[in-house]
Amino acid sequence: MEMDDFQALSIERSIQSFKSAEELERLTVDERLSPIERAVYLLSSGQEVQRTSVITSLPELLEQNNADCMRRIVPKIREVLHVAQTEMQFAACGAFLHILKKDLVPLNNYSQTFLQTILTSLDNRDPDIASAWLDTLLDVIDLLPKDIIKKDVLTIAISKGQLSQSVQSRLSCCKILGKIATKFEPFVIKKDILPIVQSLCQDVEYEVRGCMCRQLDAVARGLGLEQTKCAILPELVELTNDEESYVRLTGLETVVNILSLLDDETRVNTIVALVCKFCTQALSNKDSTLSTVSKLFGKLTHCLSGNLNDEQRRWFIDYYKKLCRLGDTDSKKSKDGDEASPKTSQPPMMPMLCPLDTGEDEEEDEAVECRRNAAYNFPAMVMFVGARQFKAELLPTMTLFVEDPNPRVRKTIAHCLHEVADLLGNHAHLLLPDLIRLLHDESTEVLSGVLSHLPEALQLLAKSSVSTEKHQNSFLDVIPAILSCEGVVSTCNNWRLQQTFITHLVCLPSCFPSSHIYSKFIPLLFRKLQTARAHPVKYASCRSLMILLRHNQRSEQRQDMCHRITEDLCHANSYLQRVLFIEICALVLELYSRAFFKEHFFESLLELTIDPVPNVRLRLCPLLPRLKAIIRMPAECQLLQQLEASVRKFLCSERDRDVRAALEKSVMELDRVPVLMESKRGCVEEDEADQRKEEEELLLIELVSCHSVIMHLILCLTLQEEKEKRDEELKIKKQKKPKR
Repeated sequence: MEMDDFQALSIERSIQSFKSAEELERLTVDERLSPIERAVYLLSSGQEVQRTSVITSLPELLEQNNADCMRRIVPKIREVLHVAQTEMQFAACGAFLHILKKDLVPLNNYSQTFLQTILTSLDNRDPDIASAWLDTLLDVIDLLPKDIIKKDVLTIAISKGQLSQSVQSRLSCCKILGKIATKFEPFVIKKDILPIVQSLCQDVEYEVRGCMCRQLDAVARGLGLEQTKCAILPELVELTNDEESYVRLTGLETVVNILSLLDDETRVNTIVALVCKFCTQALSNKDSTLSTVSKLFGKLTHCLSGNLNDEQRRWFIDYYKKLCRLGDTDSKKSKDGDEASPKTSQPPMMPMLCPLDTGEDEEEDEAVECRRNAAYNFPAMVMFVGARQFKAELLPTMTLFVEDPNPRVRKTIAHCLHEVADLLGNHAHLLLPDLIRLLHDESTEVLSGVLSHLPEALQLLAKSSVSTEKHQNSFLDVIPAILSCEGVVSTCNNWRLQQTFITHLVCLPSCFPSSHIYSKFIPLLFRKLQTARAHPVKYASCRSLMILLRHNQRSEQRQDMCHRITEDLCHANSYLQRVLFIEICALVLELYSRAFFKEHFFESLLELTIDPVPNVRLRLCPLLPRLKAIIRMPAECQLLQQLEASVRKFLCSERDRDVRAALEKSVMELDRVPVLMESKRGCVEEDEADQRKEEEELLLIELVSCHSVIMHLILCLTLQEEKEKRDEELKIKKQKKPKR
């Protein structure tokens, strides 16, 4: 059945339940008609839903019979679109764009038919339909050559930009000009496009001025630096001083977007003063522009950093600190923040900055949004200030964010903490108190921000803290904070957050000593295996536990953990715990050497072949072939005999239908697994990887042993040195003692 036949049949079936016999008769189409004839018939006398179906299938019809479709169907579609409803118009937008993307018709034919329909439809009275066709035109412009754009699109755009046209037409003109500006040479833009751009920047309607201002970035890039300085910058300066806040906002955004295009001279002489004036006015007016300033402040400081003198840099830093305190109703906190910040002189243009009045909810929300944006830009300000000046300039501000009364602000700075630590390098240990505060936060929203990049933050702070013993001891204070964080996370209903926390514990070996991990976090993971409700959390606990076990450096602790896994899970009363044991065994086969698995888990896993719960036996079946694959003969002949005996007993006693089917499948796979000899390796890469794992496991224990020996030698040498020193002192005393 053809695609259009299927669509027609689906439509007919869907409407049978609520259409009368007469209506069904009108919707019925002769099945003997060809696809082209059926489409012509439906466009001429069909219902709206049938016409929409034809328009949607237009690309397929063009692929099947291009000539007849262009000759008979396309004119009909253009005719019905004049009176079509919204759904049909949207279908035509998608179909026309698809035709151009697939290159189904020559470009000349497309511009004479489909492009003309698109341009005509821009004037539709329905704003939603007109907006849909405008979006289609903007997408089409990307795929058309510049000669067609200049001949067909540019002329229409200029005509729509005249003051006599409606506001909707002038708005469309702004967007079209921005789209086509980069398609032409600078002299074409200067001659044909720039005059209408300047006219629209001076339009009487603020929506038009703002819309055209958003497109100045593209126009400037098409014109080049010199013409931008002469023609675009004056307009931009005027727009940033517009009476309407919307226009001023778009002006500032455009300034940020074109900074990379401008030279240093223009930035120093024009942009810096413009930005300072705009920021001062935004804070003075306390309007919606202040939120945009706080949002773009990081980009501004980053782009202008090389063009500021010392006084201007001081002004930007002070302005940022004031943004961070907007709406702060805690007088004590504000006072502490002021005392922590160094007192600096402000340029004359800097007004006295006061917190926003939080009497109204709207103003309070704007203040919170400003502080949240300022927190988002904190890494950019760290780059602006530099790592050496961070402690004096921005560390109090960091603490201010961490203690902010609004959780959205604290969450934002929590997301940024690892970036700040990376920028600070050896000074990252300064963030340790703030990380501890964030981990002690009672809001799960904030904790989700902390946990999102906790491994990166911990590793950076651990690397920075190795310089002195004082910093190392302070870094260990993070452990109680992490456990406090887990206490809050475990009580919430967000199991994904709990899973994230457990998963991130795998970074601990690179940050903390093995003894601390064993005493603080291993009991936590064992408790999670027993109490966690969501299975993903339990599985994450299994994986994290096995990774931490792999990095444990004491053989007696490894033995204890393996024994506890077997006792708590394999021999547990709950079948769910025994299923977890099977999953742990699968992880051990993945992460550890064959020797480690066979020493600690092989026999315990085989015990589950006689488990009374069918689900446990069912989960065990896929692992049986992997057990045979790790056996090497002749040294491990006894393990092979145990496996074969357990499988035979399993096969003879199994009565559950599903388990027996899985077991028979596993037995077939077992037969195909070869028994490998020690002297004749079956897979060189696999054996080499296993050898590396075994060497790593032994190396960790040997390092501890070597460390103990070294410490013993150091102690002996120290005692010997002290003894020699005492003997030397005693000898000197004897020499000084007068003879009788």
